[in-house]
Amino acid sequence: MPLTGEQSASVAVPAARRRRPRRSSVRHGQASCADYGCTRAECRHAALRARRRRDQDRARGLSTRVPPHAAARWAVRLREHGMSAQDIADRAGLSVTLIRRVLRTPTQGTTVRNIARTTADAILGIPLPHRRTPDAPGLTDSAEASRLLADLARAGWPATTLALRLGVNARTIAEVRDRRPRLHLDLALRIRRLHRDLIGRDPASYGIHPADSARSRAAADRRTTATAALPG
Repeated sequence: MPLTGEQSASVAVPAARRRRPRRSSVRHGQASCADYGCTRAECRHAALRARRRRDQDRARGLSTRVPPHAAARWAVRLREHGMSAQDIADRAGLSVTLIRRVLRTPTQGTTVRNIARTTADAILGIPLPHRRTPDAPGLTDSAEASRLLADLARAGWPATTLALRLGVNARTIAEVRDRRPRLHLDLALRIRRLHRDLIGRDPASYGIHPADSARSRAAADRRTTATAALPG
């Protein structure tokens, strides 16, 4: 008796769980989360939807895997318009590891590994953000943006709030503040404007809970202490 899609997914759970990378970025609600053995309803339903789409593609005579070049070119355009790999992953419902692999796709070459058609469609379906200003192209050093974000953190502004106002992911805020050496000039200018608008204001008057502000200040103090302890 053939297994249903849901039964076959549950049978494959033990082997899939063994394949899960230790530092996987897959999140709940993604089809690949169920492939790794998650039994949450939202993950299983996402896996079943992805399987149905693949079955529909087969019925239409379409290959379930396609060359990644079109999706890679579109992902690069999204990044040029200010979206980070994490932003693209969140919008597409994919893991950031997969998005980074797509972004590294060579522009030419026949030996590159194909990607799932559903993955390509998810990336190609993301619209270009409207926040980019055409007069601010290119990259710039992140030193000023990092300092301004640190100032806002010490003033009690949580990274999630700043990310929401800038239209990026909170992880992007952390990367610019702590690690990323360069960033898009457009984002740097928006960080400068946001700092000018918020630095002298009380976060509580904007609906920020005092406990969230306190955590932001404490985390900023820890980062300052850790940086001061570094040699040189």
